[in-house]
Amino acid sequence: MALDFNDDRLLDGGRGEEREIPAHMESPTWILDKAWDAVNDTAMKALDAYMEYCRSFDLPHSFVLGLDILITGKASKDGKKIVDIRPTLLEGPCCNSYPACPSYFPSRLYLQAKNAGHDVEAVEWPVHPMKVREELVAVFQGIWESMKRPGKPIIGILTRPYPESEEETAHLQIQDGFEAAGYKCVRITPDENPEVKMGKLFVGEVPIDLCYRRIERVHVPMFYGWELGLDIVEGCPNTFFVNPWEIDDLRSKTIEERAFRMYATRTGIEVPRPRTLLGREITPENVRTLMHEGGFALKKWNSTGGKGVFLHVYKPLAGPIYEKLFKRFDGRHMTLVDDESLDQVLGGFQNFRADAAIQQMRIIDARAIENEERLVYDTRINCYYNPGTGKWKVVSGLSRTVPCGPKVESGNSLLTNVSSGAHLSPLVIGKMKKKTETMNFGPLLTALMNDKKEVEL
Repeated sequence: MALDFNDDRLLDGGRGEEREIPAHMESPTWILDKAWDAVNDTAMKALDAYMEYCRSFDLPHSFVLGLDILITGKASKDGKKIVDIRPTLLEGPCCNSYPACPSYFPSRLYLQAKNAGHDVEAVEWPVHPMKVREELVAVFQGIWESMKRPGKPIIGILTRPYPESEEETAHLQIQDGFEAAGYKCVRITPDENPEVKMGKLFVGEVPIDLCYRRIERVHVPMFYGWELGLDIVEGCPNTFFVNPWEIDDLRSKTIEERAFRMYATRTGIEVPRPRTLLGREITPENVRTLMHEGGFALKKWNSTGGKGVFLHVYKPLAGPIYEKLFKRFDGRHMTLVDDESLDQVLGGFQNFRADAAIQQMRIIDARAIENEERLVYDTRINCYYNPGTGKWKVVSGLSRTVPCGPKVESGNSLLTNVSSGAHLSPLVIGKMKKKTETMNFGPLLTALMNDKKEVEL
């Protein structure tokens, strides 16, 4: 399937069941210059901590990861300012250890933005959105060469069955990218009748050297059958998975927080993230402290994509800031806590024993758009590790956006995941070559770009 440069649709879903995801083109997310340096620095610290954790416990690491790094702040003690403005890692390498397909969305969002009149070439990208596939090919070749193997590896893309394969167009785009670079690349679903022979995954007579998977370990026996599924997960030492099966065990906010703490103890370097409570630290009084900073987010084990995440906002402190920043917030996906209900909420943390993390509720940036609306946004960046260079690299990204304001019927969810109704927007990252009229920044991002840590709305 050759890349169609005229097709800018954002398609998601399995073969024959794809749907188009809405894109918000009015206002791309621009993370530039000093702000981009700060976001990139946050990413590298998180990835260093992840690699340190994997080395410490003799765990394999993924070569393809996604990070959710948002521009956030917290309420001042008097509730009049947003302070401690910085890039903040909300979902890191452990929580995203089962990554989405090496995304083709950035290239299509780039095309949509360009067609909408945004000067997306006014920025020096770390990797141009139309070159992401070449970066992925380089990672696979780097892995192969680090194994001291000659020539080019045969690549496999392992997914669920076609109707449920997720991101069908993305998989085909990646397959085309490898084939255009001279690699043999094979799709692997139950329809291809894969086998495990001599400790290696085969499709027919084709041996798979390196494999990318878009299926969770727990689902392999479900779709491939118990015997074959177990062989694929446990009996393929001679097929190298760029996102190994063992990393599914790291998919936990509690594990991720412990990894960051261990890294800080060993290096003195803190990964910029919300203040987090774990285990016996989760008490009514400690959670009360978070409430008096604006609120908290309860994240249960294996909470991803907004599932298992419960937001609590302390309205007496954060409410006035939310009203100015978002214009309207209706509590969808969140609990608004006042002084009358505070003790009842805190009582739920008496003798709390769930495998969960409690994080400080950070204030997410929002930029003004037309019709008195505001646009809440996040930033998902995709990172690749190339063993040839021994370094991680940010190669692409996208932004999920949620409109809010007095004329928006459902208010603001503050959960910027597509399953909760968010749209996709272009994420333009890098160094500004020239300023353009369509660049639009929220107050927190503006403060960060001007070396400020606080702002009064």
